[in-house]
Amino acid sequence: MIEWERQVRLRHYLEQGLTQTAIAEKLGISRRTIHRWVKGGDLDRVLTEAPRYGPRSAVEQKLDAYKPMIRTRLAEYPKLSAIRLFGEAKAAGYEGGYTRVKDYVRYVRPRPAGEPSIRFETLPAHQGQVDFAHFRMPWGRRYALRVVLGYSRLMWLRFYPRQHMQTLIRGLEEAFGFLGGVPSELLFDQMRAVVTRDLREE
Repeated sequence: MIEWERQVRLRHYLEQGLTQTAIAEKLGISRRTIHRWVKGGDLDRVLTEAPRYGPRSAVEQKLDAYKPMIRTRLAEYPKLSAIRLFGEAKAAGYEGGYTRVKDYVRYVRPRPAGEPSIRFETLPAHQGQVDFAHFRMPWGRRYALRVVLGYSRLMWLRFYPRQHMQTLIRGLEEAFGFLGGVPSELLFDQMRAVVTRDLREE
C-alpha cells in the first residue's frame, strides 16, 4: 500500500508526463514497484487528508520508578537538595544521571506561597520619602535625589554630581516647588547627608 505522501507525488509526476523510470529515480524506489502500484489500482484510491497519528506512547525513563519517592521526600522536607535526593535514589537502585534528578526536583519542589505585599498608606500631604541612589556613568558617578509622596506616589527626581547636605537642601526646595507644598513629615533612608551617627551600633 502506498504511503499518502508518495501517492500524492506519484500522481503529480504521472500527470506531468514523467516516465516510470524518471519517477522511480525521484522517489528512490524501483520502476517495477511503480508499475505494480499503477497496475494494482493503488492510485485509484481516493486521496484524503494526510494520516493523523495518535500521541506517542511515553518512553519509560530510568527515573520514573523513583519519582514517587522523590515527591514524598520533598513533601516531608521541601528543602532537601537535589544532590541528596540523587544519592538516595542511587541507594535505592537508580542507575541514571544526576542532571535528570536535578531537573525533576526543580520541577516538583514545593514552592512556599509568597507573602502578600501590604501597601503602606498615608493621609494626603502627610508624608514624603527621600533617598539618594547612585549610578556609575561613563563620565563618573552621579547621585539621584528622589522624593516620593506617600499618598499619591507622585515622584520628583534629579541627578547631582555629589551627595551632601547642600545638595539635599537645594534638591528638597526644588522638589517642594514642583510638588506644590511640603509634607508634614519626611522619611530619610539612611543617607550620609542626613545620618551622621548610627546610635544602633553604640
